[in-house]
Amino acid sequence: MSRSIVCGVDGSPESEAALGVAARLADRLGLRLVLANVVEHARLPSATVGPVGGVGTAARAPLGDVLAEQVRAGERLLAAMAEQANVETGGNRVVSGLAGERLADLADEEDAELIVVGSRGRGAFRAAFLGSVSASLVGLARCPVLVVPPGASAS
Repeated sequence: MSRSIVCGVDGSPESEAALGVAARLADRLGLRLVLANVVEHARLPSATVGPVGGVGTAARAPLGDVLAEQVRAGERLLAAMAEQANVETGGNRVVSGLAGERLADLADEEDAELIVVGSRGRGAFRAAFLGSVSASLVGLARCPVLVVPPGASAS
């Protein structure tokens, strides 16, 4: 397997900037670019499926069905982001679990030299209560992590 750069994306403007940086680095360093999207596990034994705020009874879907749809949505997102950024990837991966943990694991699986993620710039106070994928990732990854700040140029 050839060495790579793993770029975690979620469709946000910050992850679009991270993708631009990761694509440029991969090209310059001759590394495969692997796009990754992490879907979090649902916390309930089943999830409601139906219109938000709709009237009447909503169907309950088994978690396996919900997770499968989240994975399909993640696959569509990765394909759309790669096309929009006009980048060729060495693979798109959708994984489930906690984002920091799964991105670190994926970097190991993909023989990554670097993990690139965007930052929402929440600040230390909000990140302490809401959690921060980038902070978690820095503590877990076994390769360097590049956190692209808000407003960074993707060109």
